[in-house]
Amino acid sequence: MSNASLSSIAAIAWKGVTRKLFRNAVLVLAVSLLVALLVFALLFNRAVTEDIEAATRKLGADIVLVPSEAKDNAEEFILESKIKSFYMDKFVFESISDLPEIKQATYHVYLNTLSSGCCSIDEGQVIAYDQEHDFVISPWLAVGPPKLASGEVYVGSYVYEYLGLINTASLFGQGVKVVGHLQPTNTGLDHGVFMRLDDLGKISESAMGTYKHGDISIIFIKLKEGADAEKAVSNIRKINPAIGIMTRGDIGAGVRNTLKDITRVFSITILISATLAVLLAWSTFTAMANERRREVGILRAIGARQGHIMRIFLLEATIISGFGGLIGVGIGHALLRFLAGDFNLLSKLGAVSGLNPATLLLSLAALLAGIGVCLIGAAMPTIRLARMEPLNAIKEE
Repeated sequence: MSNASLSSIAAIAWKGVTRKLFRNAVLVLAVSLLVALLVFALLFNRAVTEDIEAATRKLGADIVLVPSEAKDNAEEFILESKIKSFYMDKFVFESISDLPEIKQATYHVYLNTLSSGCCSIDEGQVIAYDQEHDFVISPWLAVGPPKLASGEVYVGSYVYEYLGLINTASLFGQGVKVVGHLQPTNTGLDHGVFMRLDDLGKISESAMGTYKHGDISIIFIKLKEGADAEKAVSNIRKINPAIGIMTRGDIGAGVRNTLKDITRVFSITILISATLAVLLAWSTFTAMANERRREVGILRAIGARQGHIMRIFLLEATIISGFGGLIGVGIGHALLRFLAGDFNLLSKLGAVSGLNPATLLLSLAALLAGIGVCLIGAAMPTIRLARMEPLNAIKEE
């Protein structure tokens, strides 16, 4: 087809779009709402999934061990920064340390929240950890000495935002010095106050609540390169059949199940919206076809072929749905950004989807889906009109 023909088709299509602005604006609105819903659903799903995966990667562990009854509590601390305390005997750590699949293992003790001499924080998990074998805390240290001395602590990024590096804090009635802070991790570590295991002995039993000396809370395991995670889990279960075991893929299983339910709701809503958009496009282009039969008959009489007529009307549908799709992409991103705090799942995880190649690709897919829905609705009346005999089309009023 020549450039002149393409230009003529585009000019006729644009004139058709602007001829009935209000009617076409309704179709633009329908497509924009469909695309907005689709963009929001896709980005919502991606944001939550990525946040869970990122949180598990940031811990640096392939396997996490906790008391069997505390798996949900551990997930809530890791993913949602909720303050939790749970304990098991240190024998569990000693019993698995020599397994051949394990490259490195370390453990933490979770205690109650921070109390400071100058101010207070509503949420802050106290974490005692083994500095010699640690691979969870030290990689995130932003400011401070590489090792804590007696009476010194690090704080997570959330705690640092409120306290800073101060010298007047107290922990369980003992004076401590905040000497460093961690980078933001978007995990429960951000709400942590990190102390040496050796300093646990300085805390009175009455100040430590249900914790007993010799107990630990959680074990982090890093496997050797190429080691079989399933085999490692099997060996751990043989030694400690009652222990709670979470691999990277297991962490956030509850959140993933919730996400599946939400995705089902989104899918049903999107399917209904797409059906309505198809029907609206079909109705709109049926009305256009009825109004423009004479015009089409004249075009056919002077040499336009069926393909030309279909291109004109489908180009109109593409222009209308393209405008609607672009508006919908903007609305979808805005909804996720400005309404994220109203969704408990997003606000707890801190999941926000920014502009990057992946989100732009999802947005493009949603845009094309909106255009495709509109084209499906416009296709039937357009095909019927294109197949009419020119003389019949001219005669019909």
